[in-house]
Amino acid sequence: MIEVKDLSLGYSNPGNALQIFEHSDDFDTSEIVLRDISLKFEPGKVYGLIGRNGAGKTTLLKCISSLIWKNAHKKVFIDGKPMSNGNPSILSRIFFVTDTTPLIHIRVDRYAKKLSQFYPDFSMDCFNECVEMFHLNYGEYIDNLSLGQKKMAFLSYAFASNASHIILDEPTNGLDITSMRTLRKLIASNMTDDKTMIISTHHINEISSLLDHIIILNNKKAVFDHSVIETGRALSFVESDKETDKNNALYSMSSAYGNRMILPNTSGIDSEIDYELLFEAVLDDNSKIDRLF
Repeated sequence: MIEVKDLSLGYSNPGNALQIFEHSDDFDTSEIVLRDISLKFEPGKVYGLIGRNGAGKTTLLKCISSLIWKNAHKKVFIDGKPMSNGNPSILSRIFFVTDTTPLIHIRVDRYAKKLSQFYPDFSMDCFNECVEMFHLNYGEYIDNLSLGQKKMAFLSYAFASNASHIILDEPTNGLDITSMRTLRKLIASNMTDDKTMIISTHHINEISSLLDHIIILNNKKAVFDHSVIETGRALSFVESDKETDKNNALYSMSSAYGNRMILPNTSGIDSEIDYELLFEAVLDDNSKIDRLF
């Protein structure tokens, strides 16, 4: 499990490196990148992390992955142990696929062998299966690959690593329709009860069927943190032009067939989540949504 406890991150002076703030209220809001973030990522679950550009999604993932590490051991815990820079026993439990994959002049297959030396449970069989499914060339050099091919290569490394915490930042960027379908299959087939997966994406509908939990960041805070099940039980997502529904709506958005609305769910039947509508409603006024949980 990953725990983030009261994490505030920002700049103490313009141009300085990011650092952990013990008390975020001591600093101007323009200096804050993340404010008072407390989250738990439990094993056996796929988390969807969404927010506007600049909301702090990538920065949060970097903190969890030890890429922003100064004093992070005070705020980020992996399987109950404090994060510490360069500790192989902790870092080997995490595989982070960044939005911008690195340019490395090494063959796809040889880099897999290098990674297998760091990740004790690395599976070459899983790697080979991923490469075949993504139709990648083992002998191609990584820096010669297209954007989509680079992303597919590093997704293959992530699943093959068998790391207990897999973190994917915008994994669908650069992927075509067929590759996105393959990605969904690999996520589903590689999730086990002892693994945690965090997916940050602007294309939430592409992976919505795989999600167990939703986290929304806004104004540098976590403003929504609920499971898919409890969200569907608390909220009803409907398309309607009824006046009574309009009056009871927590949020509405016009559509070609009337209005897409969020209503309190009083039916006792789990509602299918409209993620775009939920996102806009939370950003508009999350207090209206929160009171139903």
